[in-house]
Amino acid sequence: MTGGSADRTGTVSFAAVAARAGDLGYELVRGQDIPAGWMLLDADDGAHLHSAATLTEIARYLDA
Repeated sequence: MTGGSADRTGTVSFAAVAARAGDLGYELVRGQDIPAGWMLLDADDGAHLHSAATLTEIARYLDA
């Protein structure tokens, strides 16, 4: 993950991923359709853009 979403140990934090998402025009929220999952919404209109089971997967998506 090159966007700064992980700390030195490789652990992904919610704050870092949420900040990265915000910088890219997304809002990071807990997924309602997937247990313990995460969703990226368009920050302007709230449209669902991407879902993933883990913050690591969200971070990888943002870094792609």
